[in-house]
Amino acid sequence: MLRTSMQWRTAVRHGAPGLVAGVVLAWALGLGRAPAVQAQGGTPTEAGGTIAFTSANPGAAPMLFLIDTRARALAVYRVDPVKGGIKLEAARQYRCDLQLSEYNNYPPEVSAVEAMVSTATAPRKH
Repeated sequence: MLRTSMQWRTAVRHGAPGLVAGVVLAWALGLGRAPAVQAQGGTPTEAGGTIAFTSANPGAAPMLFLIDTRARALAVYRVDPVKGGIKLEAARQYRCDLQLSEYNNYPPEVSAVEAMVSTATAPRKH
């Protein structure tokens, strides 16, 4: 119980500033208004180790992305411009993800690229 309480306090202490920055960023970008034209991605904003950015796809709800580089965690929120609310869609710590050499990738595989690079950089015999 104590560990869970400490985790929540840590999440709030480090995540809340990023969440606030993301909501302010979404408001500043006009996600609550219907723009005539909008770029597909927002400009990332960083504050206290948290990166926030938005994306808006035509016909889809705007998304808010928060990446905590210190905790190596991310969260994705769907922004409802009509009701003015946000909904958590996904969250995860990616620390272990970064330890994989590859996962669910399209070819060429990492081993094939490594082989191509080592062949290209190998000393040639004259």
